[in-house]
Amino acid sequence: MKSIKKLIIASALSMMAASCYAGSFLPNTEQEQSVDISFAAPEHLTISLEQTPGLIAGMGKPDTVVAKLAVNSTSIKEYGVRGVSSSMLDDLGSMWNITGKNTGDTVAVGFSTQSLKNSHTPQTWNGMRWYTFDVNDPVNIVLVRDKKISPDTYPLTVDVVGYQP
Repeated sequence: MKSIKKLIIASALSMMAASCYAGSFLPNTEQEQSVDISFAAPEHLTISLEQTPGLIAGMGKPDTVVAKLAVNSTSIKEYGVRGVSSSMLDDLGSMWNITGKNTGDTVAVGFSTQSLKNSHTPQTWNGMRWYTFDVNDPVNIVLVRDKKISPDTYPLTVDVVGYQP
């Protein structure tokens, strides 16, 4: 019984001693730090991809413009673009096949020679090559080969992304 009393008293004393210890701030170590928090306006591109009107099935000639890409922005100065297809014709993303919805026929298309001359150095992003252009510079998409084109609808897709040099 005596040892239990001593144990209880010892426990109470050690809890009181532990609660009496208080930390203290160190004098002359106070510092004030601040940071400016800026919220940028969201980047925004306006993209238009339109078919050239009046295209007729038959013998297609290289450099025939089939679509025109226009990209505008008030905040972004350049953009990157590449063709999207499971059948790319080069590793730069500048030529690709489009496939007819009904016939399954393919037509080879790509960026026009003039558009490529107006482009900046191709860039790599996410493992893909992208051609970069100034915003407001249109990009013509053309046939790249002589080919008999069947009457059909050929979906054409491009990826476009804002680019900051």
